[in-house]
Amino acid sequence: MSVQRKRCTIKDVAARSGVSVATVSNVLQNKNHLYSPETAQRVWQAVRELGYRPSSVARSLIRQRTDTIGVILEERQEVVLDPYVMSVLEGILEYTVPRNYPIKIVSMLYQQSPDSFLAHVDDGSVDGVVLVAPRTHSAALQWAQQANIPAVVVGSTLPNTPLSCVDVDDTSAIYQAVCWLIEMGHRRIGHIAGPQTQWSAKRRLQAYRQAMQDAGIEVKLGWVVEGHYTPPSGKEAMEQLLNVAPELTAVVCGNDWMAMGAMEAIYQKGLRVPEDISLVGFDDIDTAQWVTPPLTTMRQPTRQIGAKAAELLINQIETGKRVRETVLFCAEMVVRQSVAPPK
Repeated sequence: MSVQRKRCTIKDVAARSGVSVATVSNVLQNKNHLYSPETAQRVWQAVRELGYRPSSVARSLIRQRTDTIGVILEERQEVVLDPYVMSVLEGILEYTVPRNYPIKIVSMLYQQSPDSFLAHVDDGSVDGVVLVAPRTHSAALQWAQQANIPAVVVGSTLPNTPLSCVDVDDTSAIYQAVCWLIEMGHRRIGHIAGPQTQWSAKRRLQAYRQAMQDAGIEVKLGWVVEGHYTPPSGKEAMEQLLNVAPELTAVVCGNDWMAMGAMEAIYQKGLRVPEDISLVGFDDIDTAQWVTPPLTTMRQPTRQIGAKAAELLINQIETGKRVRETVLFCAEMVVRQSVAPPK
């Protein structure tokens, strides 16, 4: 029969080092203005000898904080499949791990009701939340706007919201891509838009239309098709464009995944990229450079976006102030072989 070893407590450390419990607590929290170096040495020696490990539950009760960040993913986002989500998460972890802030992932994909969602995030288990690309009518977004909790939105810049937002400048990026194609000689340019329930997709579509309008080019009926930020939806959208608007010489896609699906549809039609149709994507995911031909795209710094969101959130948590701040990163055009002048 095994005997369970008694867990060492902070009182045991205090007794071994000959100081008070409060002093041990101050040493463990690195409040070095409250004790001498000699005292700290005795406490850390006792910690090593006794194998003491601080209780996160007890620490949370004392500080009234969990030091845990919630990361809320919307319905379409399956973590292991979505390269945008993975890159944003990597950025969040780059910032939070060195600062001892674990994250708790809550996916709306698997929540059966708003009550089920709230049970995971509004239960005192997190000190603040990062919402990744919330939809325009997101239950998570509505809760975050009303709840008294630090919150930062990634992948959307929202109008009339008290929340901080970190995103890429979608408008400038798509506007730049369309103008570049026009300068190359393209006039019949289509757009495979993302779902219009996404703020990013709405802005990218508006930027495409504005660039065409500023160049004096009419966007004809059938030149814009909505996808869902997935390869199959990009393939289906491109098939529709080829049937309805075969005159198009270039297509700007709302993200790289849809561009890759569009490329497959073009090949199946017996056409070539870029000889017959030029393609531009958005994001610069890892696989964009490995398709044939390598995809020209607008690169957004998703890891930096995730890290900045985590920085803003931790600042709110530690200061106790929820502030409204918008941070926009510039996109970079990455020119590869999927674009050529029109015939």
